Amino acid sequence: MHSTAGSLKLPQMNALAYEVEQALQSVDPATATRLERLVRDALDLVKPLPQDAGLRHDRKSWLQRLDSLRSSVGTGRQGTSSEEILDDLRSDRC
Repeated sequence: MHSTAGSLKLPQMNALAYEVEQALQSVDPATATRLERLVRDALDLVKPLPQDAGLRHDRKSWLQRLDSLRSSVGTGRQGTSSEEILDDLRSDRC
């Protein structure tokens, strides 16, 4: 099965990769980053998990969710780190 990209005939998967690449080239960097993340997440969904990957998969899923939240609600400004907050709380107890 072949697709046509312009006048070039490509196998189905190469056409898909070409289409994604063209989309990445035509959008702003933030949108390109989101598209790349979506494609990677989709690929992760179809990859078989190793037998010991249960915890790693949960951690990876959590980290992806955290990245998504950071990009959707982040201000880009650095605040107080969790280490500094914990140190401050510990010093209050002493």
